Amino acid sequence: MSDISVIGLGKMGAALAAALLDSGRSVTVWNRSPDKAGPLVEAGAKLATSAEAALAASPATVTCLKNHQTTTDLLRPLSAHLSGKAIIDLSTGGAEEAEVLVALLTGSGAGWQIGMINAYPSGIGNEETAILCAGPREVWDAHGDAIRVLGGASDHVGTTAAAIPGLFAAMFTARQGFMFGLIYGGAVCRRAGLPMDAFAAQMPVTLDMARNYAETFTKTVPDRNYDKPGATAAVYLAALDDVLATFEATKTADAFPRLMRDLTRQAVENGLSDKELTALVEMLAEQQGNSS
Repeated sequence: MSDISVIGLGKMGAALAAALLDSGRSVTVWNRSPDKAGPLVEAGAKLATSAEAALAASPATVTCLKNHQTTTDLLRPLSAHLSGKAIIDLSTGGAEEAEVLVALLTGSGAGWQIGMINAYPSGIGNEETAILCAGPREVWDAHGDAIRVLGGASDHVGTTAAAIPGLFAAMFTARQGFMFGLIYGGAVCRRAGLPMDAFAAQMPVTLDMARNYAETFTKTVPDRNYDKPGATAAVYLAALDDVLATFEATKTADAFPRLMRDLTRQAVENGLSDKELTALVEMLAEQQGNSS
């Protein structure tokens, strides 16, 4: 028996297996293309002859494949061999794919964790690297030490299948929302005849405001405490009306600022005018998204 198995030996999977080996653990590896296992076998890993053999070799298996669907497709024919095993899936994918995978695992009597790697392969094994996981707490308690070998800042952050895809979607949306704000801002500056370097010179001020917004989010949303705002939703609405008027006057594409204005107006109309703008989290969470 090995301490842990790794299935999927792309650049990330190979880095995961190498870090586990470096920690002194015995590791079994498997990949559809066996040649990728060569350096790991030379470093002391055992090469399984099949995915089934890799599962059988260890109480826990890390899967790092293309996505959750790929993991499901690999494991479904092996469901009879999953009982009592722990599957730590560090593949990517959406919430629906994760839920299908977890249904297979729980129905087969396996424990599970769905994880998100916040690093490139070169960062695996570093103290500051975080692999954020969701799944049954008892599975994390049993195997969290091995996951922290892969990233010292790793943590258990939830218990549902959709939690990690949701976290990825939230982080990506926040980052790209900032980028799209800059893109639309650059467009309105261009239309208004402002030299772009004048806009770019304001990035330090913009970043300071972004940090302030992050602090406001942290202080208000976890505890749902939206009273005593620094600026109310009504104040933001007035500012967004002015912003949108400028986009319209300069005939600049305005889908992004219009969305912000319309959502803030909806919040005010729903009685949130004197609340912190972050109260929109609750309003949006109660609305059913358009899945068409």
